[in-house]
Amino acid sequence: MRKRVTFAVICVLAAAAIVVGVLRLTDGKKSGLPAVGSVIAVAQRPLAPAISGPTLAGGHLSVASLRGAPVVINFWGSWCGPCQAEAPVLARVAGATRHLGVHFVGIDIRDDPSAGQAFEQQYRIGYPSISDPNDLIAASFGPVAPATTPSTYILDARGRIAWAFFDRVSAGQLESAIAAIAH
Repeated sequence: MRKRVTFAVICVLAAAAIVVGVLRLTDGKKSGLPAVGSVIAVAQRPLAPAISGPTLAGGHLSVASLRGAPVVINFWGSWCGPCQAEAPVLARVAGATRHLGVHFVGIDIRDDPSAGQAFEQQYRIGYPSISDPNDLIAASFGPVAPATTPSTYILDARGRIAWAFFDRVSAGQLESAIAAIAH
């Protein structure tokens, strides 16, 4: 009996999470944001929230210090299968776009920092990741908060959200999005 109740609770919570994710996407469309995976017109770009915190490497990072260049923000967790599949793509594109002045920042959510560090080593992530075990940074995005993990945002040089992907992103998608705003 207890297993059935627990399973029912999990199902209800999963359904609620899906509804919240759909509502977030719908709210974005109502506010003038385009569909996920397309560039946001300059006049409609919302300013990204303040993003800062302790890095998995033991330092501290404020994304505001990176303004003046595009910044790719990727929300991930070591426990996330799609994040594991996406990690080599992000590492490769980060290396390939470094000469353009593009910065990459990971946000390790709902994770133990030691598991996040192991993930970064395993996938040879060469950019910093902020530890966000309580998912506070994601929540600060409000109506454009990540609907799933992984989620990737590209901020323009002024710190505004120019692009959003709420799922795994391919190298081609990411490179095209960066090229569209890196001018």
